Amino acid sequence: MYFRAIPLLCGWLCLAPPAEALIPPTSCGGPAADAVDADGDLSVAHWARQTPSMTMCAYGYWAEKCGDHATAHAIFDRCIEAGYAGAMIWKALLLEDGSGVEQDSARATALMRRAAESGDPEYAKLGKLHYATALYLGRGVPRDADEAMKWFRRAAADGDPDAQRFLGDGTHTAGRDRQGRSVAAQRAAQGGNGVLLAKRPPAPPAPGFSWHLSALLAALLLGGAALRVLRSRPRRASGASC
Repeated sequence: MYFRAIPLLCGWLCLAPPAEALIPPTSCGGPAADAVDADGDLSVAHWARQTPSMTMCAYGYWAEKCGDHATAHAIFDRCIEAGYAGAMIWKALLLEDGSGVEQDSARATALMRRAAESGDPEYAKLGKLHYATALYLGRGVPRDADEAMKWFRRAAADGDPDAQRFLGDGTHTAGRDRQGRSVAAQRAAQGGNGVLLAKRPPAPPAPGFSWHLSALLAALLLGGAALRVLRSRPRRASGASC
């Protein structure tokens, strides 16, 4: 569920002011509190104490990848309070998966809606996609296919490729569950075909001969060939000896 947000995370780091564009830790040596450089300016613990910024919020991702759920949630919570839509997306994904916190689809979906309505040039359309998916599947909210389609169209209009794909073929893979199932597969598991997945009537059979007509035609062809052979044989003269 995280792969769509990773390029945006890189954008966070690249767009940060030069004084803050520090390289995140590239290895996980254990919980931040036990690390030798826990107070160093490259540690997630250090950044968790800083004023929320794009770089500080991005460190929440690295804390989570290192298994430091507490620090990740602390960073994301402070960034959400400061209005960073990207942190809303990440926190929502952790709530949906129950990573370092009690699983809560309702809170996750509420955060996705906040991100969708944030006006952020990148994360708002991703929020719209995930909020539409939650409505479509009834994840954390009552299922509302009509309202879901409205949000899918808004995300598609903003240029989200997964929303555009959904409008085209009725599924996308940006909201895969723990089993790796696409949105269409998740909906099918609920016992429904969804808005765009209604079964079409089978196509009429192509015109052609039935088997008995084919057999009759084959017999006529063979009979005609045999008749031509018989007619081509020379006849014996009358009274000829053997």
